[in-house]
Amino acid sequence: MIQWGGPGKVWARGGGEIAMDVIAGAVGSQILSAVVAAVLTGIGTLVRWLVVKRLPARRTWRYLNASELSIVLDTSYVDTGRYQRPVAGLGQVRALSVLVPSLTHAYRDLDLEKVRLSAHLPGSEMEHDLLILGGPKNNEAARRILEVMTEALPFRLGGGAITWEGTAYTGDAADGEVVRDCGYIVRAANPLNPDRRVVLIGGWSTYGTVAAARWLAENGASRSLAADVAVLVEASVLRDGHVSAPRVLRQANLSR
Repeated sequence: MIQWGGPGKVWARGGGEIAMDVIAGAVGSQILSAVVAAVLTGIGTLVRWLVVKRLPARRTWRYLNASELSIVLDTSYVDTGRYQRPVAGLGQVRALSVLVPSLTHAYRDLDLEKVRLSAHLPGSEMEHDLLILGGPKNNEAARRILEVMTEALPFRLGGGAITWEGTAYTGDAADGEVVRDCGYIVRAANPLNPDRRVVLIGGWSTYGTVAAARWLAENGASRSLAADVAVLVEASVLRDGHVSAPRVLRQANLSR
């Protein structure tokens, strides 16, 4: 028995009660430590995610947000016998699958329901942030943007080649299959609305579009890459259609 006393007062407490107080204090301290550790771990995880995932992904795309981002695929048509059914090219679909992970890391407000076929793109959305996949032959949005940006770009499309400052680049085919392909990336302000951005990805053939998408996903966050840039890449194409790691052929800074 332990006693405490003061003028006119005496308390008595047993050893068991003191032990319980000690245990309660220790448990409370451990809970507090666990909570603090959990909070610090959460903050550390968030910081790592921001540094490793979100910020690099945002450097890749340069859109302020994705609330008004329109993703535009080219439009081909299949004759069903009764009507012409619009479809997107396989290369654009494959390219988009390469790019979606980076987009979702960068923007929580990304709406993948706003994937448009170029033939069905509302005219007002041409002034939005744009991700355009496919060239001007089957993608009206690509044709319009490239037409307006003609003087600013170092390359031209036509004649079965991508001509960059006078040098023509094409893919290679053997035994009826593409074995090497070229693709291009344009990342710049939207020429129809300078407050918005456009990323345009295309190729000599469908595999070139995939190669360009892969290059952007893997290298677009580089701090040495200008915000406004045009890049020409090439990649080997395996027999199963796999596009190997692309390499840069030409690059130009589009910043004013």
